[in-house]
Amino acid sequence: MLLVLAHLALQQPALRGTIVSAESEQPLGYSIVTLHPNAGEQFADAGGTFAFTALSAGTYLLSARQIGYTPVDTQIVLPEEGTTMVRIVLRHLAIELPPVTIAAMPCTNPGPPDASNPALLAVFDQLQENARRYALLADSYPFQYTLELSDRTVNQRGDTGKPEIRNLRFSSSDNHPYKVGRVVEPAFGPWGDPATTVVIHTADLQDLTNVDFLKHHCFRLAGTDTLAADTLVRIDFEPAKRIATADMAGSAYLDPSTYELRYTMTSLTRPERSGMADVRAMTFLTRFRNIAPGVPLQDSLAVVTLYRYGPRAKIGTQRTVDVRFKRPPPSAAP
Repeated sequence: MLLVLAHLALQQPALRGTIVSAESEQPLGYSIVTLHPNAGEQFADAGGTFAFTALSAGTYLLSARQIGYTPVDTQIVLPEEGTTMVRIVLRHLAIELPPVTIAAMPCTNPGPPDASNPALLAVFDQLQENARRYALLADSYPFQYTLELSDRTVNQRGDTGKPEIRNLRFSSSDNHPYKVGRVVEPAFGPWGDPATTVVIHTADLQDLTNVDFLKHHCFRLAGTDTLAADTLVRIDFEPAKRIATADMAGSAYLDPSTYELRYTMTSLTRPERSGMADVRAMTFLTRFRNIAPGVPLQDSLAVVTLYRYGPRAKIGTQRTVDVRFKRPPPSAAP
């Protein structure tokens, strides 16, 4: 009986393939491959190959995505038995970027970009691709990491005191999604005592695919800009004008060649409506680094808080240390 079952299993349809670059014909390692309906999602290996086994005969939609490349959807018909081989060719993304623009209109029509602005839509999809790659990595290769937090107070003379340092441990499954009216809220989880501590939500990777965040913000392609001596592609976002509570506005900066996320710069809007009556302004600069091919994680964060009363300012920093995967992830060098 076991031998018969093993024989039958070998006859089940399977799909194997390779993803390559149209320009170089080289394999595109660690592309994301999805087989619809309900057959799963996975990273291709370093050689750009993938496999879906133990399938049923029928028609499927195979989606292949790689950051910095135009995605491809292909219909596949699998026979009753045997392995179907495919070769998918992705073309490097070519976007005509506008010159950097500064002026912004009030956000009266929030929502994700549509086809009326092809350049914005293409860059925005790459921004979301960063988030999708992170989500797949966190699901397929769970990990933990430590945030090292440091706070310094700037007094009226401009001097800073001795920093207060503490470490907090997080998991890749920790996800506290954006919600209107909850950008500033009592602490939760590792952050501390909710009776004495508040947490300010800054734009993170999960927000970029969060339905509530997308439908309550406007997005604008600002063009190429310079940050930390790097020339980057900048997308601005701001909350809808109708939002009466504190929220967040800012920019995301992507590498102009790979479209990997490098920085976000965020400011707290309407801080006077956050419950922190003494806060005049808060600005955040987050730097990202790859912890797997094309998968960014916050590397460091710096926040400057200005007060209406009391100390002149407070400078806080976060540094991500000690990233530990539960099982080996894809190589950090594609």
